[in-house]
Amino acid sequence: MTPVLWGRKSSVNVQKVMWMLAEIGRAYERIDAGFTYGQVGTSTFSQMNPNRRVPVWQDGDFSLWESHAILRHLARSNGPVGYDAVADQWMEFVTSTLQPPFISVFYQTVRLPKETRNKDILEQQSDILNAALAVIESRLSTVDWLNGTEFSTAEIAMGPVMHRIFDIDWDRKDVPAIQRWLHRLRDRPAFQNCVMISYDELRGDLNGFTVTS
Repeated sequence: MTPVLWGRKSSVNVQKVMWMLAEIGRAYERIDAGFTYGQVGTSTFSQMNPNRRVPVWQDGDFSLWESHAILRHLARSNGPVGYDAVADQWMEFVTSTLQPPFISVFYQTVRLPKETRNKDILEQQSDILNAALAVIESRLSTVDWLNGTEFSTAEIAMGPVMHRIFDIDWDRKDVPAIQRWLHRLRDRPAFQNCVMISYDELRGDLNGFTVTS
């Protein structure tokens, strides 16, 4: 039975898993879920993930949720993407420190209609996001890859978020080491196919709604 990835491709967390699967050459089916695509409110989906969020990886009777947990599972069972304790550290940094302020900045620049955006929130969260970038900039000023030795799950966890951080319009500080690292990611065909794709469906100023999932 072909494994199934549940989730819309405009989600950075779904993109992480899509990219991982492309790097390891794993065949799968993807079913749109979440946002306007529905599915997450069904009893079938809630049995796989009681949080009713994407992504979910379904492989026969086995299902797994949380994007980074899926990345770890795929790295352990498939290779060849590197995974070690240092990569795990940076994956946790994405969850705890990088992604929360990014989500706030993304809402205030993209997902909310312009008339409902809050400049004070944007400025505050931009400062927090720039502080997170400074930590990554320091690391990538001395190494090519986050774990210090090779392309790893840390890149896959951080890359889709960083691509969007650079793609949106906000007061980002100059981070040349991150920019060089991101260029290396953008040169990878799997990244181009899975991450460098449109997210226009999320734009509140184009679609006239406030999205919450």
